[in-house]
Amino acid sequence: MKEHPLSQYRQEIDGLDLRILELLNQRMRLVQEVGRIKAQLGMDTFDPGREEAVCKRLVDLNPGPLSSASVRAIYREILAASRTLQQPLKVAFLGPEWTYSHLAAISVFGHTARYEPQATLLDVFDALCKGLVHMALVPIENSLEGGIGQTMDLLYERPVRVVGECYLEVAHCLCSATPDLKAVRKIYAHPHAVGQCRRWLSENLRGVEIFECASTARAAQSAAADPTTAAICNTKAAENHNLHVLAERIEDHPGNTTRFIVLGLKENAPTGDDKTSLLFAVADKPGALYKVLESFTQYGLNMTRIESRPNRVHPWQYLFFADIAGHERDETVRTALNEASERTTFLKVLGSYPRANPMAPIRFDVERSRFGG
Repeated sequence: MKEHPLSQYRQEIDGLDLRILELLNQRMRLVQEVGRIKAQLGMDTFDPGREEAVCKRLVDLNPGPLSSASVRAIYREILAASRTLQQPLKVAFLGPEWTYSHLAAISVFGHTARYEPQATLLDVFDALCKGLVHMALVPIENSLEGGIGQTMDLLYERPVRVVGECYLEVAHCLCSATPDLKAVRKIYAHPHAVGQCRRWLSENLRGVEIFECASTARAAQSAAADPTTAAICNTKAAENHNLHVLAERIEDHPGNTTRFIVLGLKENAPTGDDKTSLLFAVADKPGALYKVLESFTQYGLNMTRIESRPNRVHPWQYLFFADIAGHERDETVRTALNEASERTTFLKVLGSYPRANPMAPIRFDVERSRFGG
């Protein structure tokens, strides 16, 4: 009997899979030893600096044909499995499951973390502060709509540290229990999703009634119960509610991206490619803000973001949220922060963490395999 032309390659792949499995278990045995040492020293299981260093080193050494994104996706799950052996990681996020916040959390912590969806952003912060979870993840800004006001308020009010960030591309789809677009009589959607898809809706479903939902995941859940309805949601929410994708990427502005920050309670070590987030207030007099900014420019520190926000505690006073390049332990950054603190009425360093690339956001609708698709 003639051998199948794929047989030889499949045998070689099977042999390599066994070798990979052997090496993975060898790695995990070392991870268990690291976990014991961390426990003795009172160190956190999640070390974003170390994890980023592992991924960056492998991406830099990767000869291909595996893409850099695939290397990161594979090692995200390997690192997640490593953390699970040391201590199951509990992560709070703005729920329910399969919101964009949930997908962002998976992109950071992998599938094997224990996710704890929360009803509000306040609940997310409180779950971390009360020790109910080890880490939390919240949205901080959107490329089209700017900063998330409640997140910024809670960063001011709660004793948390920013220990990481990620960028997620927001790609909306129209999904329904029916495969026929013409059968749709009602749409469920989050208000922001409606605003971001207004042109497509006007051109394709003019006159169809729209009902607002608290999240894109809730919209998918509602649409699953009635085949004459549809939801604006992400592909993962559609998959988990057995919905057909009637139209992909219906947002009016391609490249719509949300930045999320990872919250913890301890300080990160420097990685060599970090960002520091801070908030401050200045006196109500001419040149006050300029003098604070001068503290950073004179040391050549790039400020990648600054945004003002009304202070809820002191009416008619404003807080400034800013990101600068570098780590708070770097000598130049430390000197600049000391000078800035003398020129402000209030300054709080929110945290230093590995810098993510905003020009390379996670695109889960394209790389569905990264999320188990």
